[in-house]
Amino acid sequence: MTKCNNICWNPDDVYLALIGGCLIGVATSIHYMLMGRVTGFSGIYYSLITFDKGSWNWKLSLMSSVMLASCIMFKIYDYGSSSILNGASPSYNTEQMLTGIGWGGSVLSGFLVGFGTKMGNGCTSGHGVCGLPRLSMRSFVAVCTFMGMGFITATFRYWVINKDFYGPFNNIIPIGDYPIISTVFLCASVALIVLSFVLQKIQDQSKIIDVAVASLTGFIFGLGLVISGMVQRLKIISFLTISNIWDPSLAFVMITAVGVNFITFRILDKPVFNTKFELPTNKTVDLKLILGAALFGMGWGIGGLCPGPAIALYPEFTIQIGIIFMIFLGVGQITANYVVERTKDVEIMSKPLL
Repeated sequence: MTKCNNICWNPDDVYLALIGGCLIGVATSIHYMLMGRVTGFSGIYYSLITFDKGSWNWKLSLMSSVMLASCIMFKIYDYGSSSILNGASPSYNTEQMLTGIGWGGSVLSGFLVGFGTKMGNGCTSGHGVCGLPRLSMRSFVAVCTFMGMGFITATFRYWVINKDFYGPFNNIIPIGDYPIISTVFLCASVALIVLSFVLQKIQDQSKIIDVAVASLTGFIFGLGLVISGMVQRLKIISFLTISNIWDPSLAFVMITAVGVNFITFRILDKPVFNTKFELPTNKTVDLKLILGAALFGMGWGIGGLCPGPAIALYPEFTIQIGIIFMIFLGVGQITANYVVERTKDVEIMSKPLL
């Protein structure tokens, strides 16, 4: 039952948020403890689109495993229309809810999320789920900044514009039968995982464990995204919008994931399958970090999407998210990298602020 009295939430959704957050924490803990790596989806996506030779195989496997988990869940729960728990919200939004982002919203939010996550070196997974448990000051500042800007943007959209950003709710392109589409993406994700193993075996068989651990990490993470409600774009928007129907349930996802990682990140002195932890070396809180996090938060508040959930939405394919958002996410990242390289000698951009 949904309870609304200035705060609007469903207790069953909170239970799912706790379970999903725990799974996200377990997934990132596995990656951290076994390989010594922070699981940051914006960085993984950038490495894939720029064909980073040293890590491309395991990152392809991780992303594909997220998609595979979501495809399986999408099919199990009646193509997104059924609830995981009786009384909880449907596991996926309807197509109308997803495409309410509109064409302009897809472009703008995709570009801002891409530009911001690249300039700020992280998103909700890298800075939030993995950075906060390490007590990283950069991550604390980034999370506060993008959360704050996300709340401001989504709340402005609700009270001032009073509709979804830059597009009517009926802005839908018929894309066929979801049972067929989700099966196509399920098969594609399996094929990409197999391809990543084959490529790794050809290039360097000794590092096949990288792909195996990434596959496990991605699959559990994908389950966590679906169960927690992070694939529900309008639930994220409802969380970021301060109104008389504010839904705080997604806060429990971050709290649980961070809580799990706060414990597990301190268990081992070195990862099981690596010689050391591969942690970010930049500890400076500078203008680039704050500006990047703010732009990411703005894009997040417009679209309700960041890289991980967008990948998990492929079984419920929409052109607005599956093509336009993802393309402009990459365009934003590449543009940000160009801007950062051009301004690296500008003192105000890299001067420590704390």
